[in-house]
Amino acid sequence: MNARPESASATSDISGFGASRRQFLKTSGGLVLGFSLLGPLAALAQQPATRIPASPSGGAQTFPAVDPAKLDAWLAIHPDNTATLFTGKVEQGNGSPNALAQIAAEELDFPFDKLFVVMGTTTDTVDQGPTYGSMAVRYAGPQIRHAAAAGRQVLLSMASKRLHVPVEQLTVRDGVVSVTGDTKRSITYGELVDGKRLDVTIGATGKTFGMKVAPDAKLKDPSQYTIVGTSVPRKDIPGKVTGAFTYVHDVKVPNMLHGRVVRPYGIESNLLSVDESGLKDIPGFVAVVRQRNFLGVVAKTEWGAIKAAEKLGSKLVRKGPTDGQAKWSDWQGLPAMDDLWETLRHASGKDITVAKRGDVDAALRKGAKRFKATFRTPFETHGSIGPELAIADVGKGYAKFWAGTQMPHQARRDMAELLDLPVENVEVNWVEASGQYGRNGLEPVMADAAIMSRAVGRPVRVQWMRWDSHGWDPKEPPIVQDLEGALDKDGNVTAWHHHMWVPTFSDTRLLASELIGKPVGQVHLGDAAIKYEYEFDNADVVAHGEGRVGVITAWMRAPGQLETTFAMESFIDELAAAAHQDPLAFRLKYLKEPRALAVLNAAAKQYGWKSRPSFQGRQPGSKATGRGLAWVNRDGSRVATIADVVVDRDTGGIWVKRVVVAHDCGLVISPDGMRNQIEGNVIQSMSRTLHEEITFNRAHVTSRDWASYPILTFNEIPDNIEMVFVNNSAKYPSNGGGEPSTCPTAAVISNAVYDAVGIRLRQTPFRPQRVKAALARA
Repeated sequence: MNARPESASATSDISGFGASRRQFLKTSGGLVLGFSLLGPLAALAQQPATRIPASPSGGAQTFPAVDPAKLDAWLAIHPDNTATLFTGKVEQGNGSPNALAQIAAEELDFPFDKLFVVMGTTTDTVDQGPTYGSMAVRYAGPQIRHAAAAGRQVLLSMASKRLHVPVEQLTVRDGVVSVTGDTKRSITYGELVDGKRLDVTIGATGKTFGMKVAPDAKLKDPSQYTIVGTSVPRKDIPGKVTGAFTYVHDVKVPNMLHGRVVRPYGIESNLLSVDESGLKDIPGFVAVVRQRNFLGVVAKTEWGAIKAAEKLGSKLVRKGPTDGQAKWSDWQGLPAMDDLWETLRHASGKDITVAKRGDVDAALRKGAKRFKATFRTPFETHGSIGPELAIADVGKGYAKFWAGTQMPHQARRDMAELLDLPVENVEVNWVEASGQYGRNGLEPVMADAAIMSRAVGRPVRVQWMRWDSHGWDPKEPPIVQDLEGALDKDGNVTAWHHHMWVPTFSDTRLLASELIGKPVGQVHLGDAAIKYEYEFDNADVVAHGEGRVGVITAWMRAPGQLETTFAMESFIDELAAAAHQDPLAFRLKYLKEPRALAVLNAAAKQYGWKSRPSFQGRQPGSKATGRGLAWVNRDGSRVATIADVVVDRDTGGIWVKRVVVAHDCGLVISPDGMRNQIEGNVIQSMSRTLHEEITFNRAHVTSRDWASYPILTFNEIPDNIEMVFVNNSAKYPSNGGGEPSTCPTAAVISNAVYDAVGIRLRQTPFRPQRVKAALARA
């Protein structure tokens, strides 16, 4: 987590995780420790610090990138024997700073509670790639591990010279180096470094996720771990509980103004006219910012900006394109909601073959029993509780931002492109926002702030209203999937056909950039968010990748794989039921991968699974209970989930009572942190499965508040979420935990509902009216 930006005036510490690089360099006087990691220790040399961007004197301000080949790009040791870890990854609510700090503290032989973390800010950290896809520990972890191991070697070399003994005769514990057998001869890391920078070349090749750091560093034997694999307290929680924590929403910078956006009535409406009468009567009003179809207002106070935007037409309910003093063309280009699925099937794109085996068409024709099903999943919004916000300060030849983006280094490049500035003249100061779990509006709002700040020549803070967030953040795209299968007379699967129509999960074009006619970002065709594991003799699995369909779409948590797992794991459950076989045994029969088998068996053991076919007939009373099972391989992390549900036939309500998750992501860095991840995944994916769906008319999104876009409530959270860690060993490298346990949930609940009341739910969300309709059809 990051420290307070130097120009911030918020009264509370942003993280409690430590000072920024610039603050450290200023307090250290810019002294540098200069020597080579692998060569002899050189004398200390006083050199000017090179990473403090000087204030411009007539020229453009520049913000040099951090060199990953240098040790001080990753670590700083302070005189009080505390330390700071610098990482380009960021916190999104899932506790990644703890895990990364544990890795660094382990290799350094340093106390975890004295190691602080600076995250994300582009002037302070190496570009390790965006924080998404369960990739923080998987990719940044090894980079930090190697850098910390290199740091330990450097510190031992320094201690060897100070204590006049070979390195081999030194031991280190909790940041204190001692002569073996003579603990009185000791020195702390802080005393060794004495407030100076570690200007040490440790080596680095590659970029972002593929970067290799300090390849020659000697790593600790995992059998000697004392910090990795243990649960340690999160340093951010006390401040978040008490309200002392500073989110990006709390940051203020000198001379700051407030901005609000006024979005088009229709997604592609053109701005026809703006009547500015009466705006100057609003206290604190400064300016209207108009550039082609981008429209915003700036005021001295946030309330002034809100009232000015309302006058122009920014509000929850708009009666038409001329409702307000800003007039828009009447664009009606979205498909009708009922036509969405056929629109997906006919969108242009490319086919991506996931699996092709045998002759599926012939096997379908010959099958003793043949089954078809279509699964539909809707547009979803990220629904971040804290609305999107950014502060921009665009001056002559430079731009500075304060933002909660999950990709600060990429955002830096995007803002440079938007503003026609060299990348080195742009700085992004990362400050934590509320959890996002995907690409919400935290990047687009930076563009809004940039355009307004450039127009008025002062820093501008832009916060989206709730209808901006629900209506205009990038959406999880809808997917339609057709499955067909066949069984022989003995109940064996003889054919499996699975085709899906997948819009893009990677439309990174910034909304404001499109409105001003200068698109920044790209649209990639939809990809197959599926890992196909079943060993069927005849299989045909194809994703029909598409571009943008209607609205801007981008990734949410486990993009696409909650949806494809829903279809695949529900349909195999249907085949198991048709074959009158136990759904667990049926899956195991067609799986060979050992780690997949292990999570399924571990979940079954923890749950107390008893073998039987699903749905044993109608249960007495209005409420029925059922169990459901599903599993997934999400980028190498295997997860199996079993859940108990209660279905109320009278109301259509579904209540999840117990959840068991077997989770294999290799070595778990922080067990408590991983449990938090899994609980969050299960709860959020339950919300998506039971409640969440974006509605729209032909012009725009209509579900723009919490009433029209409901989410899971506290009383719906399961009584028990139990977890089993599988293959939790250094034999298996640490993999991602931020997304995988999201994926099985929709299928698990759907299968449990079938087991309870004998109906198949093939379209999310499973709202009561949809359940009652399915019961009526049955």
